[in-house]
Amino acid sequence: MGEAGRLASSERVVADILRAVRLLREERLLDWTGGALSVRTDAGPLVTRGGSARAFWELTAGDVILCPPGGNPSAARGLRPPIGVEVHHAIYALFPECGAVLHSHAGAAYLASCLSSGLQGLPPLEPIGEVPVLGRPVAHPDTGDPDARAARESGVLIPELAALASERGSALREHGLAFLDHAHGVYVLAKNLPGALTEMARVDAGARLWLAAGRADGGGGGRARHA
Repeated sequence: MGEAGRLASSERVVADILRAVRLLREERLLDWTGGALSVRTDAGPLVTRGGSARAFWELTAGDVILCPPGGNPSAARGLRPPIGVEVHHAIYALFPECGAVLHSHAGAAYLASCLSSGLQGLPPLEPIGEVPVLGRPVAHPDTGDPDARAARESGVLIPELAALASERGSALREHGLAFLDHAHGVYVLAKNLPGALTEMARVDAGARLWLAAGRADGGGGGRARHA
């Protein structure tokens, strides 16, 4: 593909991302406190940038930046990637079938991420199955108490992602996957952007029902079948 073709393709992806953000806002599947949406391209992920423009999710094309691993071509314009962009990079590296990643702090899913169990055993989560919690706090070396900061600094999330990819990565050929990042919301993985939106709606609806049913932290129900 020539330079003109790549630019046209990039512009289409940016337009698709902006359309997706509008839909997610309308359905209240994005929270003002954070999140990010990215799409895989040959040059690297196109991702919604970090910073103040994201506060109300009123984005323009200039707020979607190319951010390949190890670089930020938009840095000269003063644009920075979202917090957690390295998780997007890891997902694209570990899940070859993944074409889009959505990270959201949507209310029910965010609350579920603060608890110790994943979303288990609810029909609305089919066909994606259980939504596990990754990146749980590790014990503080001095007190033995859970230490979320230590968990992040020790990089437990990426190895857990690798295990998830090994166990369930092939499921992306058929449907999306999701996981809860402990106390940090939800990540949805899909083959494409429409799939990511569909699965985000499914996860948030499942989280609301799961919490209402009192299933939090093992309050009932068995483990969902893995895809």
